[in-house]
Amino acid sequence: MEITLTPKPHFVVIPWLATSHLIPIVDIACLLAAHGAAVTVITTPINAQLVQSRVNRSGDLVTSGITVTSIPFPVADAGLPEGCERVDNVPSPDMVPRFFDAAMQFGDAVAHHCRFMSPRRPNCIIAGIAHTWAHVMARELGTPCFIFHGFCAFSLLCCEYLKRHKPHEAVASLDEHFDVPAMPPFKCRLTGRQLPVQFQTSCAFKDRLGDYREFELAVNGIVVNSFEELEHDCTARLAAATGKKVFAVGPVSLCRSPTLHDSDAASDDAKRCMVWLDAKKPKSVLYVSFGSAGRMPPAQLMQLGMALVSCPWPVLWVIKGADSLPDDVKSWLQQNTDADGVADSQCLAVRGWAPQVAILSHPAVGGFLTHCGWGSTLESIAAGVPMAAWPFSAEQFINEKLIVDVIGIGVSIGVTKPTEGLLTGGKDGDGGGGEEKAEVGAEQVKRALKSLMDGGVEGEERIKKVEELKAKANHVLQENGSSYMNLDKLIQSAI
Repeated sequence: MEITLTPKPHFVVIPWLATSHLIPIVDIACLLAAHGAAVTVITTPINAQLVQSRVNRSGDLVTSGITVTSIPFPVADAGLPEGCERVDNVPSPDMVPRFFDAAMQFGDAVAHHCRFMSPRRPNCIIAGIAHTWAHVMARELGTPCFIFHGFCAFSLLCCEYLKRHKPHEAVASLDEHFDVPAMPPFKCRLTGRQLPVQFQTSCAFKDRLGDYREFELAVNGIVVNSFEELEHDCTARLAAATGKKVFAVGPVSLCRSPTLHDSDAASDDAKRCMVWLDAKKPKSVLYVSFGSAGRMPPAQLMQLGMALVSCPWPVLWVIKGADSLPDDVKSWLQQNTDADGVADSQCLAVRGWAPQVAILSHPAVGGFLTHCGWGSTLESIAAGVPMAAWPFSAEQFINEKLIVDVIGIGVSIGVTKPTEGLLTGGKDGDGGGGEEKAEVGAEQVKRALKSLMDGGVEGEERIKKVEELKAKANHVLQENGSSYMNLDKLIQSAI
């Protein structure tokens, strides 16, 4: 009797062009390949270098199952600077609409490529949040299409409630609180200023919001970098609210070892961080980082800095955009922090990039001051590190509610309004820098950090909860774990 083998499904993964989106969706591609799927990641030439480097770290089995394809990004046609292939590299808010125009043209080129893809066309498309053309391409190819927002299920559930019920439109001012009862009995209370970018009147892509909603309504399902045990029943509620399949397949950062890869270890910054951490006591270090695009106004950065250098705990502080700071701020940083990584120094400042997953996994790290971006949040949970929440923008104020109030593994700094940036009309791409005053003073920061690092009984309870979640996170991607099985279900949906 002749046995017919079912061919492996072929996934085409198209990351949205932002660093915080590229990294997790490429890790999802690696997990799909590890589960036996064939995967093609389609991106731009500069981003292809980042994608290929992450794929290469995943081992021969994964690497052999993934093809990285680069398609030119029309920067010149859109009036963008050469090499501007990620939205976080757009130099000014005025250019953001041009970037989205270029992304639409890029979509035309991707669709043309997929029509003639050989040796076989895709069985399934997974596209990043702003590739609104992807569902049209998928329909033309006769394949299912899934969306990857980069948000957690709780934030997506809250956003769905906001879109359907619009509670924010009933309040008199941007500072008035309203309830987002997406997950009873818990109520997420927000102000208009704390809404995700797409609900802000200053949203740089507000003319495209109709296309985004059409994309969300047209897709077959949602892929989430999270795990079911973390967010209670949010994935089931999200599926019920949207009528879509929801696949929680994270924490995707655990698809590879948290230790430094050879290429990372070659970095002087990475070496400094790890040698410095090796000299510290267990759970003694406060790690501070605000993501790939997190930049504070100089006045606010100074208040934060004064709090950090007076901490009784060693501090590892990652500072983005340090080269563009005013001279007096640079001088203060040079005098008050150590950039050389001397082992016995109290505050190590890293100006630019640091190996975050390896840092969070280091036994010396006992707390994380974060902007509440979902990737950073989940990496902290997977490492068992409690957090202090300082949301900047996007859906980060909602993530803060999840971290602090729902699952109880963090404290709030007390930020009440966003740090403006490119997508919300910040000035000159400097995170709203200009002459903006500090909202949060050094003493307020110190009080929150003391609660995080030395919080008594409540602090011990946070540590217990996050360590329990760490154990669950490290189980869910193993055979028979919830995320492992959801990856298999996602593959089956494409057959």
